[in-house]
Amino acid sequence: MTTQVLSLNKIVLAVALATSMNAMAAEKYCEKSFDVLIRDEKGDGYSFQNKKLEKLFCKDSFEGENFKIIYGTEEQAIKLNNENADLVKKAANVYYHLTVARQFWIDSVKSDYVAKLPQITVRLDITNAFSNVRHFKNAELEKNYNNAWSIPEGKMARPTNGEQKTWFKEIWFSPSKKLLTSELAPPSEGNNPIHESLLLIKDPLVEMNKSAIIYGTLGMLAASTINQSALTDLAIKNLGSLAVIYGLVEVTKYMDHWFMNKYYYIDTAMIPEIVYHEYAHIAMSDTLKTVHSVPVIEGMADYFAARVAMRRQMYEKVEDYSTNKSKDTDSKMMYHPYLEGAWNATSDFTLSLLWLGKTDFEKQNSLRAKKGQGPLANYDDLVFQAHYHLNENSEIATDMTRALIDACREKCSSLRPGINTLNQVFEKKGMN
Repeated sequence: MTTQVLSLNKIVLAVALATSMNAMAAEKYCEKSFDVLIRDEKGDGYSFQNKKLEKLFCKDSFEGENFKIIYGTEEQAIKLNNENADLVKKAANVYYHLTVARQFWIDSVKSDYVAKLPQITVRLDITNAFSNVRHFKNAELEKNYNNAWSIPEGKMARPTNGEQKTWFKEIWFSPSKKLLTSELAPPSEGNNPIHESLLLIKDPLVEMNKSAIIYGTLGMLAASTINQSALTDLAIKNLGSLAVIYGLVEVTKYMDHWFMNKYYYIDTAMIPEIVYHEYAHIAMSDTLKTVHSVPVIEGMADYFAARVAMRRQMYEKVEDYSTNKSKDTDSKMMYHPYLEGAWNATSDFTLSLLWLGKTDFEKQNSLRAKKGQGPLANYDDLVFQAHYHLNENSEIATDMTRALIDACREKCSSLRPGINTLNQVFEKKGMN
């Protein structure tokens, strides 16, 4: 009888404790619903849908367990009833999509690092540039628009009022500003698809025509009789082709305006994929520094942003909010050393390389399932594992390919098929 009473008391105590904890959680969080921007599955269409902002503290502001949304360089979170309706819309949009991104990293990637991250400060409409010794550069020194950054943790070089100010990782979204594209792009920049494509095929074509001249001439010299007219025709034909190639490369530098909208603007806080991209930088910041914009780091963040968004055309323009150039997960662009430069951090080559890997690993996993075999690998896990082997100086052809193979050695259930699949992906993208 005494044992039964003790057991009953334990049950009552457990129920009371659970009820108390639920009550405490209910008091801690005051979740609210706001309209946020949701992309259509395809195209540049979108709608505003009412979504719940989870784990908001009961402070009547955009501050929750994982994110604190702030205006500019201020310290307090934006109030839910702020009189600036556009600012409230941005704050709600960023809070919601950051929560979506964080949940992906915990549920799909199973990142312990992300699960243990403390609250992240997110700054909206900030025009200041980042300083690693002062946090913010003086506003009059530099103003930023149409951009977003992930900021590393740091501390002030000099104490202020006896205290050394520190900050944790942050995400900054600058305000949108409509700019004339003709003023943004230098006339000789050549950032258009025709010029970029010609740069990629120029060297092979040049070498092919040089070889044709050399071997054609040698062949004629080896012949018993030399036809002077044929030799001249050969030279004119191939030298003419070389002249056309070099001429086209030079001329297409000046065609940028054909591929631009009249105005450029992007309200980064309103574009879901940009929010996912910036959070991906934070999620991989244990090894990949957030202040370096290079093709490998940006491509890795693009890949995971695409996994969250599940869209082929990433960062596609959104009417009223951006005229941004999209990135294609299925881009047919082939590798060229030109793509390694920091100026090509906005290229979609790395994204398409990683996405092709995803496609091919899914095919292999499907074939193995039909044979009753387990999956070759969880490809997201493979790409995430690769980031441990990379840094801000890594290149695509040498470092990323090796990092993926090393990750396969650590994660693939069958080593040879896994590495073979990766090598086939590399070859399909022009890296033999």
